[in-house]
Amino acid sequence: MNYYILSDLIIRLKLAYKCHLISIKVLKNKFSIKFLNILYKIGIIRGFFILENENKILVYLKYKNKRATIYDIKVISKPSKRVY
Repeated sequence: MNYYILSDLIIRLKLAYKCHLISIKVLKNKFSIKFLNILYKIGIIRGFFILENENKILVYLKYKNKRATIYDIKVISKPSKRVY
């Protein structure tokens, strides 16, 4: 189940950076919070805020000189072959 959660989060981040959005909403769960915390620590996102009443997380994207901090991100894992 975590595979689908992670792949959805990565796809949403990738599309949001392509569209030059300021923030996006993703589904809230422990796995997403841990992953977003890692992205925050290494400087890929500006931060995130947990919306309790909507059961979602608001993620603030980061840009340097109007360029995205992520150029390309891919999901390598499949349900039959887990690679993290």
